[in-house]
Amino acid sequence: MKGKRFFPLALLLALSVALAQDGKALYGQYCAACHGPEAQGIPGAIPPLAGNPRVQEEAYVVKAVREGISGPLEVGGVSYSGVMPPMPQVSEAQARAIAQYLKGLSGAQAEAPAPAPQVQGDPALGRALYLGQKALQNGGAPCQACHTVAGVGFLGGGSLGRDLTDAAKRLGGEAGLSALLQNPAFPVMREAYKGRPLTEAEAAALAAFLVQVSNEVPRPASLYLGRYLVAGLVLLSILLLYQAILWQLRPKSLAERIQSQLRR
Repeated sequence: MKGKRFFPLALLLALSVALAQDGKALYGQYCAACHGPEAQGIPGAIPPLAGNPRVQEEAYVVKAVREGISGPLEVGGVSYSGVMPPMPQVSEAQARAIAQYLKGLSGAQAEAPAPAPQVQGDPALGRALYLGQKALQNGGAPCQACHTVAGVGFLGGGSLGRDLTDAAKRLGGEAGLSALLQNPAFPVMREAYKGRPLTEAEAAALAAFLVQVSNEVPRPASLYLGRYLVAGLVLLSILLLYQAILWQLRPKSLAERIQSQLRR
């Protein structure tokens, strides 16, 4: 009987170990780029998960992973005000596995290695990469194809993605943006850059550019003036062309038919 009671306990322990190992791989895939390989976070930008008491609450971790979370948050006496985007592509079972792995890291924050030095981004290079004036090394599309930022580009940019004017304030500043760009959490962006990831230098440059944009005060009166002006001119040209075609196809009057015959 004693051996029979021991078997379910051993099986449960084995399942827990397997789940934690699976969670470690999932953490590396979805979380490590922002929170660090040892869940140490980025001071002042992205909160640590190792040693964070909230990771003991599985439901909280699952909700944060799948639905996102925003600040202000305080971890270890440090305040964080960024936004973690939702990752609906992570299933609930996968999120639970990540939560199980993070539970095992609780209390290990002091032993976590210091984060690698942040690559200094060049905002001028970031602007060129954003506009597509300089191609991305791995062949990804320029940001302007889907996004817009205040006062950049005559036509403003694409409308598929969200306006990035305040992205630096929403997503953890330069450090948070750089990490997010290297490991996109948004399904559409993840798919667009699948097999064509940004390099560390490119991500840092784009992050620095977006920080610069967020610090500039846009001029509302001229924010999208170029876009509206071009759209108005195109519409006017189409209307004029339509009117010209209708004029040529209209039934001719008797006087016009007589004049046409006399010219021959």
